[in-house]
Amino acid sequence: MFKHAYVSLLNLHFVIFYVKAILNAVSTVFPKAEHRHCARHIFAHWHKAYKGDEMKLLFWKVAKSYNEADYNDSLKELSDANEEAAKAFTTYKPELFCRAFLSTTMRSDAITNNMAETFNGYIINARTKHLVYMLEDIRVALMERLVSKTKYMEKQTSTLCPRIQAILEKEKTKAACYDVSPSTNTLFNVRHNLDQLNVDLEAKTCTCRKWEMTGVPCCHVVACIFFLHKQPEDYADHWFTREDYLRSYAGNIPPCAGERHWPKVNMRLGPPAIKVGPGRPRKNRIKDLFEDKKKPGTLRRHGMEMTCSLCKVKGHNKRKFPNGGQIGSEVTEPAPKKVKGRPKKSTTTSLSQVASTCTPQAQPTPEHFTTTAHPAQIGRGGRMILGGQGSKGRGTGRGRATTKQGEGQTQAFQSKGKGRGRGRGSTQVIPSGVGVFITEDGTPMTNASGRRGSGRVLTSQSSQV
Repeated sequence: MFKHAYVSLLNLHFVIFYVKAILNAVSTVFPKAEHRHCARHIFAHWHKAYKGDEMKLLFWKVAKSYNEADYNDSLKELSDANEEAAKAFTTYKPELFCRAFLSTTMRSDAITNNMAETFNGYIINARTKHLVYMLEDIRVALMERLVSKTKYMEKQTSTLCPRIQAILEKEKTKAACYDVSPSTNTLFNVRHNLDQLNVDLEAKTCTCRKWEMTGVPCCHVVACIFFLHKQPEDYADHWFTREDYLRSYAGNIPPCAGERHWPKVNMRLGPPAIKVGPGRPRKNRIKDLFEDKKKPGTLRRHGMEMTCSLCKVKGHNKRKFPNGGQIGSEVTEPAPKKVKGRPKKSTTTSLSQVASTCTPQAQPTPEHFTTTAHPAQIGRGGRMILGGQGSKGRGTGRGRATTKQGEGQTQAFQSKGKGRGRGRGSTQVIPSGVGVFITEDGTPMTNASGRRGSGRVLTSQSSQV
């Protein structure tokens, strides 16, 4: 036990010494660079003690505040929810990861190291190779990236870059809710509800500090620009324009021939000695305990509060609904989900439905008559081919016609006029099933045998088929 505690303490001192060494080196090499902490990593440590969706939203609300007034209001809201969480928040040095205390000279509001993580994932396959081949893979990747970014931006027609233009469009939407009072041609007072802010278009400043930090006009500035009947794109910083973007990617990395074409030297050069450690070399970075290993950069749902789908209250789900799962009068069942796609058509029709549709009703006799049958097909000359198979048979009355050994013998019902039926044979195909036809008195009759070769016919009361 004491051995493990000693090793952990030793590792902690090593990490602190390593971090201080990096900070000293960066301050020496880049004296004008601003040092910031990653808010996402701070949240990963802070969220282990203070879990819940409410704590998560309050943390990022405080961290993303652009001015001290919003920072104090958000911190007070966090303190009202959990006083210990607010005190723990202030121990992580908010001046290094909260936007309200960051410098505005860098024109960046990034409070995470996503750019470094993105580049780290961009070269993750090259990092495992030898030094020479790692640099070669990085060179080829950057060489292709310069060309692809240039071609992409050449196709754009907007003044600003596409992502900056999308951010500005959101600010234009918010600008409609603000009232502008001019003091001079460049100095304005903007009011919204009980809040007032000052905007100076000449100095490019706003009380909210968002314009100074990002370089993109905020909603207060856009409201003042619209008051002057001008375009907000003209007030964005010049390095967000399409021309500066193309100028940044105008350079190129020259290609390099393969190792076989390198010049030969008489001096014998050997590769540097490589010390191979035990085990498989580490390829991926050390992930957080609650980070999803399948989706790098995203946290799992550990510590998040569940929401009940019945009462919409956090802390339990539908399975653990209070009162034994009984829904009270104040709680209603959620609406059933809408079935996707078209409803399926019913392919089966009951005998009663067919009979009801075939039953004659008291209607005036039309000028013409249309014969209907089930099933029915249209043959040559517009004649209706009724169910059955084989040669045709003729009779002196209406009804079913039958044949025997090729002879044209028929069996007819008592009716007026001539009728036409179907006989047996081998040249026609009929569907099997239930046949329905109507007699002269309007009574539906069925043929439920479903045998192949049994023809059906529907006749009317007053016209000739």
